[in-house]
Amino acid sequence: MAYTKETLVVSNPSEKVLKAVEELRKYKLTQLQKLRSMKPEDFSRRVILA
Repeated sequence: MAYTKETLVVSNPSEKVLKAVEELRKYKLTQLQKLRSMKPEDFSRRVILA
């Protein structure tokens, strides 16, 4: 999937789509929290090893 700045608008989302989007948002927030809580040296090690 390619990155684009265009906003995708779903006019009548189903309950399943809304639930999936909500789960993606939660996952993104948890990943951001993990990155923010990492010490700089842990972050640099993880980037080098990846």
